[in-house]
Amino acid sequence: MLDTPPEEVFDRITRVVAELLQVPIVLVSLVDEHRQWFKSRVGLDVCETARDVSFCSHAVHSEALLVVDDALADERFASNPLVTGEPFVRFYAGVPLRSAEGLVLGTLCAIDTKPRTLSANLRAALCDLAATVERELVQREAARDTREVQENDRRRLRLSETRFHTIFQQTPTGKAIVDLDGRFIEVNPKLCEITGYSASELVHMTFQEITEEADLAADLQLVAELLSGARQTYSLEKRYRKRDGGTVWIHLSVALLRDHDGTPSHFVSVMQDITSRRHSEQLLRDYQQELERRVLERTCELTSSRMALQTITDNLPILIAHVDANLCYRFNNEVYRDVFGFDPMALRGKSVRETVGDEVFECSYPLFQRVLAGERVTHEDIVYNVESGRVWSATYIPDMERGKVVGFYVMSQDITERKQRENQMHSEIMLDALTGLPNRRALQEQLSLAVHSARDEEIPFALFFMDLDGFKAINDQYGHDAGDALLRQVAHRLKKATRATDLVCRLAGDEFVLLARDIASASACSRIAQDICRAIGKTFDLGQREAQLGTSVGIAMCAAGYATSTETMLAEADRAMYEAKRKGRNGFRFAPISAEAELATPRMAAVSAAA
Repeated sequence: MLDTPPEEVFDRITRVVAELLQVPIVLVSLVDEHRQWFKSRVGLDVCETARDVSFCSHAVHSEALLVVDDALADERFASNPLVTGEPFVRFYAGVPLRSAEGLVLGTLCAIDTKPRTLSANLRAALCDLAATVERELVQREAARDTREVQENDRRRLRLSETRFHTIFQQTPTGKAIVDLDGRFIEVNPKLCEITGYSASELVHMTFQEITEEADLAADLQLVAELLSGARQTYSLEKRYRKRDGGTVWIHLSVALLRDHDGTPSHFVSVMQDITSRRHSEQLLRDYQQELERRVLERTCELTSSRMALQTITDNLPILIAHVDANLCYRFNNEVYRDVFGFDPMALRGKSVRETVGDEVFECSYPLFQRVLAGERVTHEDIVYNVESGRVWSATYIPDMERGKVVGFYVMSQDITERKQRENQMHSEIMLDALTGLPNRRALQEQLSLAVHSARDEEIPFALFFMDLDGFKAINDQYGHDAGDALLRQVAHRLKKATRATDLVCRLAGDEFVLLARDIASASACSRIAQDICRAIGKTFDLGQREAQLGTSVGIAMCAAGYATSTETMLAEADRAMYEAKRKGRNGFRFAPISAEAELATPRMAAVSAAA
């Protein structure tokens, strides 16, 4: 390797390290008896230096990463000519590069002209990239024997872990890996943003420490059910105490990962900041309670004049009633005629069940018991008349006389339009703005349902992960407008090539995912993948020009009764897609299927679009 020409595979890594760590100098250094020679370099003109003054001669004796935060403060390097003179090294981080036999060949090192501290995440990333350099060196060192194959398998695992780490860090939701005692093992930047704590602070804390005390018991109960095997995952809404003393509402989803023998290993948690939504909901509740309070105050003021009370309540756009302790009406306003078709005067003395019907009454009866016990209760999403399609929200307010509950007031508002707006907002959140397809959030929701259906209802499904071949070149050549138009055409073709019951999603960029339920055979998956490849392989019309694409498809299957997770299914399909792309593109590959699935399908299969 010494004195060989530069190679892009090494230069690419040094450029990535320079950008990732934001340092001016990055080197792949190979060391012999008298010198260190640079196979790849960024920010340095010379191609070698004497070994006796090099930092790498120290790094090669390290078991792992050698970091020098400030060379002037380190007695080993304070008088080094590379520190006191050009290039004025102050910061150094170097990872030893070893041969297949474990001999140190050199280092991947990052250098800065000013002191600095390297975070744990950046240290791990530098070690991962050094492993990539090491792999390239080993591939040049020995023939492809059994040891090399095993080493490549280990490196692919590290690459998978690096990909997971990238997704973990860049996701727009908070994510954390938590040990069985609740201590944070690893957190991503979004969780730090949500809580106000730095990553270094959080990894010395437990989730119990930052959870609002009032919400902790419910959370711990669900954790106990996870550990006992009573449930596979759980979700809840709770509050975190932020570093500045404030609170933030989050939607928390937790899964427990177990070892191969079923022993609990650690938790994977996903947190979404829902503070603004909770605040909006609270404002609506406050507004509704204020309206109810004002109406009730006005109603109480007019109890001495039944005629005045009737006149006012008849002209309010809400159902108002007074019910006694025997659940019979004592008063109803005119709106009852419009909703139920009964004369309000004829309802007095009649039971609530006779008016609202058995189904609504049975659903509401536990709430009636609570209000008669002195509790103010609100009942959302009541449908008094299925044919009308109107949705109501009822509030039951105790009627107190000399400290005793003698009945309650009913105030029921029509919230149909509000529910429609909420449903519309939910739909908009679940759609990709460019293609109109369901987005990543919709996929996560539906995939989670599919996973549970496969396990609990024994309904199998298959996940197809698609990445367009050649899209970037078209996007770069013809511009983003043409690229957007192309993505919309791809979405249209995918919808036409799949069943109406299948879910086609745009994940991000030129990545699409198909969720096909009730698919149990590899042959059926192969036909679907072939249809997709043929559909995408046809020429696209971009106005005055045409474009040709292919697609690489990764397929992960989940058998009936098989327990898995959404993360595992996506990761398996993603890996199979990359295998299809590596094997020639415009084809498909199956992900390895676990023995528990007991599906009669080969571990890997590939078909070109032409086939």
